[in-house]
Amino acid sequence: MPTDYHPDTSLCERFAEFRERGYWVFYAPNTSEGEETRAIGVLFEILRKQTAIMMLSPADPARYEPVYYDSLKYNLPIIRHSRLFTSKVPRNNRIYFIEETHPVSDFYACTDLVLLGGTLTTEATSSPDLITPILAGKPIIAGPKQSNPAVQSAAEAGAIRCEDTVEGLTRAIQSLEANAEEAETLTKRASTWLEQHPEFLK
Repeated sequence: MPTDYHPDTSLCERFAEFRERGYWVFYAPNTSEGEETRAIGVLFEILRKQTAIMMLSPADPARYEPVYYDSLKYNLPIIRHSRLFTSKVPRNNRIYFIEETHPVSDFYACTDLVLLGGTLTTEATSSPDLITPILAGKPIIAGPKQSNPAVQSAAEAGAIRCEDTVEGLTRAIQSLEANAEEAETLTKRASTWLEQHPEFLK
């Protein structure tokens, strides 16, 4: 199995207070237009029953500012990665907004699971990064757009969870967060799938 994922895990210390309290931490990276709205919808559903924070990072740097300001309308406490001046994310925050290209892959090490950007809506236009979260050993939940060859192959192999709706994505997160064995089984299937399909590493 490839081992070329070497993140800056010191970034994960920022979420120490969430971990100490058993709060959930999940990640929606590489999102395109419309996907942020869906991911925030999932976060709202999660927050009905469980305290959590979602890391969010649009794929296109040109969308960082408009997506950030659009996210403010949801009235959820949000902190920008570039504006965090403390060693830890305040535990009242619910969205951690990553607006720098470089650390996007590093934050896979900090998450419980990944909502796969580029798949969360049928109109998604960004390219999903399926390989990095697999190398990071994280369970992956994809949305309804599975036309990407790697995503399609992994879905057919049962290496990732696939859900079409906000409700389905929410249930998948709740299931994987509540059942460590289920999450571990999914990550092992993904690792096995990648070993069998090295062509997707190129």
